[in-house]
Amino acid sequence: MDNQDKKRILIINAALKRFAHYGLAKTTMTEIAKDISFSKALLYYYFPDKLSLYVSVIEHLMHSISKDLIKSVEKTANSSEGIMMLLQKRQGYIQKYYNLMEFSKMIGPELPADLFEKFSKAKDFELKIITSLLNRGVANGEFNLEDTSYVTEIFVEAMAGIHFNILNKDRKIFPSKEQFKEIFVKEKRFAEIFLLGLKPNKVS
Repeated sequence: MDNQDKKRILIINAALKRFAHYGLAKTTMTEIAKDISFSKALLYYYFPDKLSLYVSVIEHLMHSISKDLIKSVEKTANSSEGIMMLLQKRQGYIQKYYNLMEFSKMIGPELPADLFEKFSKAKDFELKIITSLLNRGVANGEFNLEDTSYVTEIFVEAMAGIHFNILNKDRKIFPSKEQFKEIFVKEKRFAEIFLLGLKPNKVS
């Protein structure tokens, strides 16, 4: 890693701490520069504005989360445990980085193209890792199903329905911390019921 890359990562890590603690709207480029003893001009050399830095922070965070999720689910005893671990980890990250993810207060409901791309990649990753877990379950006899990709789509869309219904009650775009907890409890219970239905019928 050359010196420029090191400086860029240093800026991203400093911004991550600021955004996670104070949120996007309440963080300034001046504060981030002071945290790492950089001039404001140097910060703007790497990132032309706060939004471009935020996009890079999101990309960096998603990369770290993806690696952690893959490592965590690989250690689980079976696919059902892997999927429940995935939900648990996701909830943990939401709680930890809630202020960072609450971008809607500053950006609004229409995501910039760069951010839309990052969140689309995150969704694709989620589909891929769940499909992989279902395939693993089929291979070891834990599940009995044919089209794992289609079943993954149904599972993820049902989860999205839980999310939407809870938000729709209060007509919000982004969930409060209490709503995220409610979403997680319902997601977890739904996943338990859904995965039970995928298990082979045992004939006595």
